[in-house]
Amino acid sequence: MVGVSFIKILFMHPILLYEGCKQHPGADCISNGWTNGNRVFDCAGTLYIGDYTGGQQVSKTFSCLPDRKLIFSFTIAKFDSWDWEFVSVYRDNLLLGQISYGPYQGEQVCRLSYFPEIFEKKSFSFSSPIGKNSFQLLLEDNLQAHDEESWGFRDIKLQILNPCVDFYSECNFQGDLWRICAGNQTLFAKFVPFKIKSINILKGIRVQMKDNRFKGGNLQTYSSNQTCLDDFNFPKYQKEL
Repeated sequence: MVGVSFIKILFMHPILLYEGCKQHPGADCISNGWTNGNRVFDCAGTLYIGDYTGGQQVSKTFSCLPDRKLIFSFTIAKFDSWDWEFVSVYRDNLLLGQISYGPYQGEQVCRLSYFPEIFEKKSFSFSSPIGKNSFQLLLEDNLQAHDEESWGFRDIKLQILNPCVDFYSECNFQGDLWRICAGNQTLFAKFVPFKIKSINILKGIRVQMKDNRFKGGNLQTYSSNQTCLDDFNFPKYQKEL
């Protein structure tokens, strides 16, 4: 009987890397992990992170493989008399875009103010930096004063559009790296460059592995990081001398 060796990766598109302040009314908005994010306000029964004004910043650092395509989305809330000031969105020091409103845009929802509110979904596409395994997202305003104009945000998502799985030749994600990116494919023995000892797997991805000399030849399915496997050594794998 001939044994079949393969690795199959099942990707979900896109992969959700982070989600925050999504619940209603918003209990998850209070402990959100954002720097300067330990404040919330209620608008018509829904909580928002904020409110911010006067050049304030809010930021969070995310772990991510280099050179991945991502989309960052959230709902922004505009309050009071914005005069075309803006909130800027950065990845590290790279400006991704700006959000600007006039004083009379929107409608009255929760503030007893002469000026209406706006609640609008925004999204920004970017790539994770090459040569780094993390990046910072930062929002910063150029508004003037709390009693005149402010903003907040909620419904936050960070998604990877082209996810990958990283295979390593040593335990704990060390040694040689072999990467497979987005798709739903099966790779046979001749494509595997080395024995596999650890795997970096993002949430939402399933990796299936089978070899007649690995785990008794039974199909193995992994959906989380594997830090130190028994040698997954394909029949055609030969270590270079």
